[in-house]
Amino acid sequence: MLLLALTLLTACWPKNPFPEDSLPAWDERPVAGTFQEDPSTVWNAAIEVMGKAAPLETMDESRGLIQTRWVRDHSDYLYKTYGGTRIPEPVRWRMTVHVRKDGSRTEVEMICQEQVEKDLVSANLEFTGSVYRWIDVPSSTSREQVLLEKMLSAIENIEEEDEYDYDYAE
Repeated sequence: MLLLALTLLTACWPKNPFPEDSLPAWDERPVAGTFQEDPSTVWNAAIEVMGKAAPLETMDESRGLIQTRWVRDHSDYLYKTYGGTRIPEPVRWRMTVHVRKDGSRTEVEMICQEQVEKDLVSANLEFTGSVYRWIDVPSSTSREQVLLEKMLSAIENIEEEDEYDYDYAE
């Protein structure tokens, strides 16, 4: 009888005692956009947009590389669930942007490294000196898409300024 009760108890035991903390496996998801502009115009728009989004750590125009510092934010797809409520997980992210000439066009590739902060118990981690640890999770790519749209707007604004840049000589 005890053996039957034990079997039933273990069969009903949840596989993950913290279902709200099952994290997706990390996956690099680059997002790319192609612009019909020269690389220097796209570079200037990228610097402007990325500088407003996050503090810039690396800006190397010769390599076409922009990298931001870590930014603390909230996830747009990972949630903690408590009693039917959904609270966005705290995350941090940093962006790596590559600006490359592609024939007559310029390609911008964005890779967002996103991490979620988890405690040892809910993430089932081993203790290594800290109770909390940053764990890599895949980006939803929505942040990258919004930044690419802002770059397109910035490029269009640069073009409009060039159109109406008159020199009034007297």
